[in-house]
Amino acid sequence: MDKKHYNMMDWESIESIVYADCDKPFEILSVTKKGKSKLIQAFYPNAEKVSAVFNCNSKNKTVKLEKVDENGFFAEFIDFEFDSYTFKIEYENEIKDKVYDPYFYPVSIDTAAVRDIIKGKSRNAYKHLGSHRKKYGNVEGYEFTVYAPNALCVALVGDFNNWVENANLMERDSNVKGLFKLFVPGLEDYSVYKYIINCKGNKTYKLDPFALGIDGDNSVCVPASFADRKPRKEECPSDLEFQVLEVDINNFFKKYKDEKAVFEYLHEHALKYSYNAISFVHLFKSNNPNDVYEIINPYSLDVSNGLTTDKLKTLIHNLKAAGILSFIEIPLAYASDCESGLVNFDGACLFENTDSRLSSHKFYKAMLYDYTCSFTKSYLLSAVNYYFNDFDFNGYVLSNAGVIIYHDYNKNPGEFVTEQWGSTLHSQGVCFIREVNRYIHKEYKNALCIASIYAYYKDVTGKGTDSLCFDYCMNTGACEEILDFLRLDPSFRRDKLDSFLLFTHFTNNDEKYIYPYSRKENTKDFASIYDKMPGDKIQKLSNLKMAIIFKHLLYGAQYINIDIDELESADNDVREAYNKFYDDFRRIYVSSRHRIRNFNAEKPFSYKCIDNQVFTREYFDGTKDFIIVFNFSNDSYQKYNIPVSHAGVYKEVFNSDSKVYLGEGVVNVKQIQTQESEGMTEHTVTVKLPALSIVAFEYREFTQKELDAIFLKKKKAMYKYVDGEKKKVKDKLNADIEILKKDADERIKELEKLLEPFNK
Repeated sequence: MDKKHYNMMDWESIESIVYADCDKPFEILSVTKKGKSKLIQAFYPNAEKVSAVFNCNSKNKTVKLEKVDENGFFAEFIDFEFDSYTFKIEYENEIKDKVYDPYFYPVSIDTAAVRDIIKGKSRNAYKHLGSHRKKYGNVEGYEFTVYAPNALCVALVGDFNNWVENANLMERDSNVKGLFKLFVPGLEDYSVYKYIINCKGNKTYKLDPFALGIDGDNSVCVPASFADRKPRKEECPSDLEFQVLEVDINNFFKKYKDEKAVFEYLHEHALKYSYNAISFVHLFKSNNPNDVYEIINPYSLDVSNGLTTDKLKTLIHNLKAAGILSFIEIPLAYASDCESGLVNFDGACLFENTDSRLSSHKFYKAMLYDYTCSFTKSYLLSAVNYYFNDFDFNGYVLSNAGVIIYHDYNKNPGEFVTEQWGSTLHSQGVCFIREVNRYIHKEYKNALCIASIYAYYKDVTGKGTDSLCFDYCMNTGACEEILDFLRLDPSFRRDKLDSFLLFTHFTNNDEKYIYPYSRKENTKDFASIYDKMPGDKIQKLSNLKMAIIFKHLLYGAQYINIDIDELESADNDVREAYNKFYDDFRRIYVSSRHRIRNFNAEKPFSYKCIDNQVFTREYFDGTKDFIIVFNFSNDSYQKYNIPVSHAGVYKEVFNSDSKVYLGEGVVNVKQIQTQESEGMTEHTVTVKLPALSIVAFEYREFTQKELDAIFLKKKKAMYKYVDGEKKKVKDKLNADIEILKKDADERIKELEKLLEPFNK
């Protein structure tokens, strides 16, 4: 290069490229006009030689570029026209041929759409930001766009450029403040990458907030063709017919590897136990092994175990074809506070509030979203829309909703703010939840919104002005109460029984509840529900069976984790017995659950005895009526009198103590007829009652033959009784006569003695 051309070089700009301080690399790299000539410049760190191969009217012309900076900056002046070009790059141990220049392809941006995202008006932000497969002319690759309004400049790094921070600097968009963009030609699907955000000299590696996949600690280029919105026709089941199976989908892909095997297993399991919906959890990468809800962001599926967007879409489609609904658990309450995540994304608070009391949560060690920020609202609402629109989910579960609703949820004094009149209600969080749910109900017919919430809120479900507009609320409090009660040693349960029964009394006049034994309950304190039950393995199993049954008898829909179904933590014999128990119980429950709505709401627990922790619950709907007897004690009874409301015959139809379930086998083989308690109007049945058990008896009225037999028995007994009473009367009469005769004789003698003086 001669001195004239050398002096035409913009060395200050070249230095900004070399030191990764440039936000307008398109003005320097690729081909720029310099006077009457053209200057082609390229930056490939560690390269020894770079040549440009130009396509000129279908003919190739090779130009060797001069290395003008030892860090890898190459340049040369040309004076001819060309259609396109590629680079040949020679490293010490490698030659790369036909390398397309990223700075030859100016990225086209939908400016209006991005501005709507920033203003909080977009529900399709994922279509415009992040990494997307694109094609410019005949060249395919991935286009990257990131919003970082406080960044000085942004660099793109990954395996494709050996993670060199100055190899792929992104271009600052001239029309949208804070938007950076770059097209990387030839980049393959599932390539990993990160952004380096340069904020006043402080450079941090950041994951892409809109990446559709994450592998390890890197964002992933996921090929995605976004679907057009489809009308939703599936009618969701009513309260008691809504049976949800919770599945840790990443564990399944880790085990089975492909969506076909996962579908076959889940389909078979759902059919076996009569589940009509599956809730997918743990789709997202968590930065905390102890908290799966501390996700990196709500877009990036964890693809490290083979799960991809296409596989998940196929799985949902196949389940839907089989009549099984699909739900997704989306954590919108908080995200990981890891350095590569959303926190302090561009050197300032982009996703979180500037007030640390509103932006961080010490208990969860997480970043809280700022629901007053327009960009954050677009970000989160678009995430929800993405899963409904592109995956065709039937509903979503909002986990940890209490964190959004209340400023002080799981916080200590000084860690939260209060609103007007000292209220700890997070009004903007409540408005955000309503906005999400109303949007879903408007755009997706029959879709369901479910709240997972430990805190109390007066109106979670419903359509009132104060409602959060959820369709269902997970009653985790009631389920925790059941488990806490059954974790007690049976000898300590009697003092807690009254409050336990009161707390777990719900009717259809309450919220629309789902009762969950989810992953949270099954892995709390790093132990399963089975492991936390008292006693030896058989007693643990007995208590677990009671926990399962009692939850199913509460009014509402059912939600259970698949690991509890399979009871993986137990011995083989216990697991086999439990599977047999659960198979039989679910079959009975599914055929009988419609009766649950017909128990006496005013007197839900018909009879109870605190001393021995036994109580009954009656269900009478005029078709097949039955009573359920609960024995929460360690005591077994061969003859126990159970009061019942109706005279008739009671037949045992289920006994959790059956030997096939590894119980003691204290069962009632014969049908049991009621007996009238002497001197009382109530009826009783005398049953065998096993320890730590739940026994169900089906009721029916007496047949005419039985009534005739009872009448004859009563007649015979009455005749016997009357004859006995008559004999008693006659015997008493004779005895009284003898006494009276004796008394009369003595009296006569006394009277005759009175006459003796007068007879001389």
